[in-house]
Amino acid sequence: MRLPPPDVMAAWPEPNYVNPVTRGPALVIAELIALSISTICLVLRLYTRMYVLRNKTGWDDWIMVTAAIFGAGVTTCVVLAATRYGWDIHIWDLTFERMIVGRKISFAAQALFILATALAKISILISYLRIAPLDTWFRRFSVITIWFVGLVSIAFFVALFTQCTPLSSYWDLITFDRDCIPEAPALLAQASSTALFDFIVWVLPLPTFYRAKLPLAQRLALILLFSFGLVVVVSACVRAYWIHYVVQETYDVTWEGFHLWLWTAIEVQLGIICGCVPWLKSLFKKWGGRNNRRGSAGSGGGGGGGGGEVYRTYSGRQGTLSFKGGSVVRIDSFGKVSSHGGDRPGREQYIDLERYDDSTVVNFVMATNM
Repeated sequence: MRLPPPDVMAAWPEPNYVNPVTRGPALVIAELIALSISTICLVLRLYTRMYVLRNKTGWDDWIMVTAAIFGAGVTTCVVLAATRYGWDIHIWDLTFERMIVGRKISFAAQALFILATALAKISILISYLRIAPLDTWFRRFSVITIWFVGLVSIAFFVALFTQCTPLSSYWDLITFDRDCIPEAPALLAQASSTALFDFIVWVLPLPTFYRAKLPLAQRLALILLFSFGLVVVVSACVRAYWIHYVVQETYDVTWEGFHLWLWTAIEVQLGIICGCVPWLKSLFKKWGGRNNRRGSAGSGGGGGGGGGEVYRTYSGRQGTLSFKGGSVVRIDSFGKVSSHGGDRPGREQYIDLERYDDSTVVNFVMATNM
């Protein structure tokens, strides 16, 4: 935080410590809505994985849960900063005591932000490994990006705790032995790298989905589903701009910092939401299948077990995967899908469609056609 020069402070109005002008409740409302949506998406993701697909949860699921915990910590810091410690009023209306506590809240939020965003990206990248065939560039780049995200995040986390000597100098702005490096370079570097990694995470699966031997509508649906990550990229860029403005352009940091706090917490929650949304397609598909079956039964159109027409078929060198009637799957010559199907390769059997999500389809098609 830059200390304003005397001529700037002389131009400030008289402080109002009793009833200062505030930004209002908009920040708190926005943060609580974002936190609620991300929590709902995370719960639905876990429900889908455990009860709809009937799969065991993996590392990516629990890493995302950990990211959500840290993300909730970021939102908590934002709410406290805005409601109790002066990050919604002008700097000249802020008492020195509240400024110290506000800086402590800012430090905690930065640490939690690094952890939450890094873990959310790592979770998404591990999810990519579920659908990335072995010995492909998609898989190699996913693994490399996991390492880069982890190492860069550790570097920024260490830099945060070593930027001031002693550490308390970060929030105690008038101590005599204060020794801190400028905030702006580290903050802007961290924000820029976050935006860059968000972009990489968004782009990585798109070429694979585009080249997959899937019907065009299915490919476009998968690309659209995973393209929600573009929203995170935009929010990261907006946050980078507000870091620049608050740290380098204005001295009224508590008033203008309102925007920075807003986009900091929203970026975290959007990352969690976008990491969970692709998993929810199977849940919506299940609900839609139930409604369709009820409609068929009510109109007298119900058939025997596994009735209905085949509406999606994916063929490869090692076999054919057919979705039939919205409720069963027929797999001939299992190939890569044999680990999911259970019985011997080459033997036809019927399996509940709810056990299969689009990642299984993509993995099968990519493995058998590339």
